[in-house]
Amino acid sequence: MKKSLLALAIGALAVVSTANANWYVQGDLGYSKIKSSGDDTNFSKNKFTPSLTVGYKLSNTRFALDYTYYGKSSHSELSSYDGADLTGAHIHLTGPEKSELKLNSFGFSAIYDIDLNSPIVPYIGARLSYNTFKFDRHFYATNGTDSYSESNSLKEHKFGYGVLAGVSYNFAPNWAVNGGIEYNRLGKFNDVKVNQYGAKVGLRYEF
Repeated sequence: MKKSLLALAIGALAVVSTANANWYVQGDLGYSKIKSSGDDTNFSKNKFTPSLTVGYKLSNTRFALDYTYYGKSSHSELSSYDGADLTGAHIHLTGPEKSELKLNSFGFSAIYDIDLNSPIVPYIGARLSYNTFKFDRHFYATNGTDSYSESNSLKEHKFGYGVLAGVSYNFAPNWAVNGGIEYNRLGKFNDVKVNQYGAKVGLRYEF
């Protein structure tokens, strides 16, 4: 799967690079809702999400590679621990359990610009992504006499997919401003599903 997606991305860029194509760079600042669910852990955080894109434009189609940083999302709740102390007596402890998710993404997008013979250009597209999740969990409970602590970390890489749509405005030769919306299913790890919903604005320069 990894080799197939990588070959698809490289092959598409190779084809357009040999044709009469213009390559471009684009920077975007997005505002995203990162939402996860499963394994008794639920995140729902709004984050600013910067991204940087390099791509080729072939006629009305653009092929792009991007890096997007989705930031950190945290979650805290009260949890409990039932066990035994050093004497074997039963103890029940409660305390805060804190979780943190860090997420970044590399993506390959195919985007179709809808030509209206106007500086205003609507577009639609699809995105495949390779996402890195880093999850940390810390739990500490005490009753003043006995205490219990637990920590664990997890780092995984997952493939995802998404769709996007928006409008570009060509305000000067080689320059365009962009505004769009997007949805990305970023993947599932350790029974936790992660989705992203967002809007973004950006600036594109075509060489």
